[in-house]
Amino acid sequence: MKKLVSLCILFAFAALRLSAQCDLAVDVVDDFDSTRLISAKAVNIGYMIPSKFETLDGPKLVEEAKLLFSYTENDSINCFFITLAIAEYNYEYIDVGFNVLLKLSNGEVIGLYNVPDSGTFDKKTNMRLYQHTCVASLDLFSKLVFYNIEKIRIEYKKQRRTLTLSDKQQAEVKQAIQCVGERLGMFPVKP
Repeated sequence: MKKLVSLCILFAFAALRLSAQCDLAVDVVDDFDSTRLISAKAVNIGYMIPSKFETLDGPKLVEEAKLLFSYTENDSINCFFITLAIAEYNYEYIDVGFNVLLKLSNGEVIGLYNVPDSGTFDKKTNMRLYQHTCVASLDLFSKLVFYNIEKIRIEYKKQRRTLTLSDKQQAEVKQAIQCVGERLGMFPVKP
């Protein structure tokens, strides 16, 4: 009986260990400049929205946005990035600056520096796709491994766009961030 209980405990720990392993999209070192890139798999965020592409059953439904968390290091720069890919109905103008805001589960609102993008037209949806590439500091990374991102606001020149993440999406984003940190040896935090 003791052997059976011991065997069950051993399998439980093995299963827990396997489920805790992260599934990254990329962990490579560039052959030319030795830049290392670690990236979690993209997470769908927001809702399913109707695109401008019509089918026999009506408009094609597409994800509102995707979030990608990554880390880049080379000899001089080591940095985390949050990249958002967002489908927009209209042409939007993005100013350089802190125009992407994150609302965390602890109530804190954090502005992220955003690189401008003019968007690209997607023939599959008849919409423009914008990429918001934001620098995430080490301090922000430390917060994101413990607190969920509840909402993301994009402040375009003429309008604001708010993405609300479901509980499942919040957990998936946090897991992606933790996976990148785990690969770097920065998560879990050890005293």
